[in-house]
Amino acid sequence: MDSTILGYLNDGFVIANRSPTSATLQKKKQFSVLWAIVGLILCILPLLIYLIVYAMQADVQIVEITVTN
Repeated sequence: MDSTILGYLNDGFVIANRSPTSATLQKKKQFSVLWAIVGLILCILPLLIYLIVYAMQADVQIVEITVTN
C-alpha cells in the first residue's frame, strides 16, 4: 500500500486521510495555460485567415455576358 501511495504522491496527490487499512488522497484541479493557448490559437487562427482573405477580395464582382451572332 505504501508504494502505491508514494506513486500517487509523486503525481501531485496529497493525503487527506490515512488509516492502517486505507488511505484517501486528493488532487486539486489545475488550470493549464498551455491548453488554453492552444485552444485560443485553434479558434483565432482560422478567423484571422478568413479576415485576411476577405480583405484581399475585390469589393464588387462584375460579370459581363455578351451574345453575338
